Amino acid sequence: MRKTPYLYLRSAACTVLFRIHGFRTSLVCCDGRLPVLVGGGNIRIGHRFVIRGRVAPCELSAEANSQLIIGDRVFLNQGVVVAAKESIEIGDDSLIGDFSAIYDSNYHQLDPSHPDKPRPVTIGKNVWLGNGVLVLPGSQIGDHTVVAARSVVKGALPPRVLAAGNPAVVVRQLEIPDGWRRG
Repeated sequence: MRKTPYLYLRSAACTVLFRIHGFRTSLVCCDGRLPVLVGGGNIRIGHRFVIRGRVAPCELSAEANSQLIIGDRVFLNQGVVVAAKESIEIGDDSLIGDFSAIYDSNYHQLDPSHPDKPRPVTIGKNVWLGNGVLVLPGSQIGDHTVVAARSVVKGALPPRVLAAGNPAVVVRQLEIPDGWRRG
């Protein structure tokens, strides 16, 4: 990413926007459009958080009494939606691809006898979600896991695997040593 005065000003404005909406964060590096933010819950974002919105803005929301925790050195690409009604945690060094979505709730009920029941989502450290990945309520993704583009994560994926499909299933194991992170 090129470092221009425009990018620095955009990042300063973005950081102020995050703080006005109740997000606890250090400097947020914003490239492109400012994100759509909905605060109200417990929201913490780690150091060196980068958000890109050149084509479409990202959306981050945490309703009242919910928790949204984003680790250090996390990158959200354009059009990403992260919406917490109960709890979403994204680990350090994770990369979230264009137009991916992470939800801990369906935000509506299927029928009168099945009310919406939010379920926490946990994404481990050094995880890479490809373009257009959908992470459904109650999902857990282990450390160092890669989820292929357009996959739908429902349930648990173990650490150090490549997963793909709808629903995402393990395609193969990945040999990733502790301490290694994607550039």
